[in-house]
This record gives sequence, C-alpha cells and structure tokens, in this order.
Amino acid sequence: MAKILITESVHPIGPELLTAAGHTVVYADRDMDVIRREIVDADAVLVRIIELPGSLLATAKNLKIVSKHGVGYDNIDLDYCKAHGVAVTITPNANSLSVAEHAFTLMLTLAKNIIPVSKEYRTVGFAAKNHAPGIEMTGKTLGLIGMGRIGKHILHMCRDGLDMHVIVYDPYISEVPEGVERVGELSELLRRADVVTLHCLLTDETRKLIDRERLALMKPTALLINCARGPIVDEAALIEALENGRLAGAGLDVTDPEPVAPTSPLFKLPNVIVTPHYAPATVEAATRVSEIAAENINAVLAGKEPAGRIV
Repeated sequence: MAKILITESVHPIGPELLTAAGHTVVYADRDMDVIRREIVDADAVLVRIIELPGSLLATAKNLKIVSKHGVGYDNIDLDYCKAHGVAVTITPNANSLSVAEHAFTLMLTLAKNIIPVSKEYRTVGFAAKNHAPGIEMTGKTLGLIGMGRIGKHILHMCRDGLDMHVIVYDPYISEVPEGVERVGELSELLRRADVVTLHCLLTDETRKLIDRERLALMKPTALLINCARGPIVDEAALIEALENGRLAGAGLDVTDPEPVAPTSPLFKLPNVIVTPHYAPATVEAATRVSEIAAENINAVLAGKEPAGRIV
C-alpha cells in the first residue's frame, strides 16, 4: 500500500491504525537525516512540530497528505502544499481540553506561589509559610486573546469555576457567550486584565503580538500565560519586564526558540514557570490526536474526506 513517515513519537494507536490499513510506517524520531531520506518516496507524513519547508516537501514526489498531530500548522509550508495538491489536515478539538487545563493550572500555580514555596520548604523548613502571600483568582479579570476551541474551554473554567470576569479580544469573532465581554482593542484588554492568556494561532499578524509596548500596558500585578506559540511573545521584552518588576509572573508552555537554551534567564526567574510544550501531553489527548491524525491519512489515501482539512 502506502508509505507513511512519522517524524516524531506519537501514541501507538495511530501507527496501529495505519498498519492495520495495510500501510508501511517509518519512524524518524526527530532525526532530520532520516526525515530527508525517507520523505523522498513517502505517500504521507504525520508531523508534530518538526519544520516542513517547501524545499523539503519538494523532494517528496509521492506525497499526498501532511497530517498534523495537533492544530497549529505554522511549521508546514501551506503555500507549497496548495500549489502541489498536497492535502493538509489538523486534529480539531483533540487536545483542546488538555491545553486549556494546562493554562488554567499555570495561572493558579503562579498565583499561589506553589513552586517557590515548595522549594523554600525543602531548604528553610516551615518558615517557608512566610513567603510572600499568594493571591485569590476568584473575581479577578481574565483577558483571553483568541476564542477558538481552547479559548472556549479556559473561558468556562475561569468564568464558571472561579467567577472571573472574562474579556475577550478576537477580531475574527462577532459574538461571545453570555456573561463574557468582547473588546475591540487589544490595548484595552491588556490594561484591564489581571491574567492574560494567549490562545491564538501564530500568523504574520500575531508574531510578536505581545511586544515591549504592549507588555508595558499590563498591570505590574498581572500574569501572562502562553500555551499557544512562542513567537507570539517578544521573549526578550518579556524577560526584561519580569526582571524589572513590571509584570508579576509568566507561565510558558511555548517559547521562542524551542527548546529553551539552558542558559536562558527564564529558568532563573522565580516568577516564571516554563514547561516543554507539554500542555497536550495527557493520555487522553495523546490518544485522540494520534488516532485522528492517522484516520486523516487513511481517509485521504482511500479517496475520502478527512476531518480538519485546511488544504
């Protein structure tokens, strides 16, 4: 049948579905030498975050589909795929809940000083209880940038779970749920929010959306959460704001670049939590994403319409 190249590790349910359909599965395990060699005669590529530029895709003479393991497709050259009839699919809503829960957890962990207090307890003992007090999030204002599937989940968690007032900035929507306020200017959201959480796609429009000038608009007591894409935030400007006390804290599951350099100040700042693009890494999400990504490949190769087709 067909040859399927899987660029990075995925839950085994996906490869099992591909094998059951009679396809040959080749694993690259993030090795670019393997990817460059095996893509040449591959019929499909199942990709997570490895970059697939047009120059690489052009070597794949049999390629019919690039199946994204997730929803962010900024690592795939869509223009090349459109021009050469290569289908591109995503896995809609497969990991949305896991990412939203991660963002929610980062927010509360920062607000309650969980990590620094836990570390102090190990070194100074019970006196760690005298660490600077945390803050309650109930009744605070959440600034939500991007109200797609993930944004809707975090909206409900914060509004219904913590009675937070939610304000939304998303120029691509015209309506918001009851009890939620839509603002027309990003600057208004940044000025008012106690927590700003990013859930928008990375595009030319959103690259460095949160820059030095916009960070300066935020309250010095505010928290910034990014579980979207690293380049949406100007990382140098963020570090500067955190070091100078112009921002209370940041929870980052994504960075620019990825991975974070071991010498990055982000690892040294006590008011920062950094996780390695870990938000979707739950058993449930991993299963759903792998399964849908594989089903999309099987569908396209069988001449059927896949879920989440964007090209």
